[in-house]
Amino acid sequence: MRDTAETALDKVERGVDKASDVAHDVADRALEGAEQAVQSTRRTVDEGLREVERGVRGLREHADPTIDQLAHKALDVATQSINLVADTSERARERVLELQEATCRYVHEKPGKALLFSAAAGALFTLLLTGGRRR
Repeated sequence: MRDTAETALDKVERGVDKASDVAHDVADRALEGAEQAVQSTRRTVDEGLREVERGVRGLREHADPTIDQLAHKALDVATQSINLVADTSERARERVLELQEATCRYVHEKPGKALLFSAAAGALFTLLLTGGRRR
């Protein structure tokens, strides 16, 4: 009986470890995706800012003081937009990290439920991948 209990305990521990690994993998992939989105957004914004800057230079060569002021305002708006994107992306990154920590904490506090959730998620994922086909 003791061997059966130890075997069951080992299975539960392996299940908890697997659920924890899955939670880490999911959180890592989400964080990686968020970081890629941030990098892509930054590249796009940087290119836009370079184009605005080129336009401002062109305006300076041919513009009067009023147009020059408008160009400076446009550059300020572009800079503010870049800062807003950077702040938003940082907040998103922090939120993903918080969710990762919360998931890990949940797995350690409630390993049985976490194991059931991960099994259900795996079954659902398999069902989605196979399109619900039966053999």
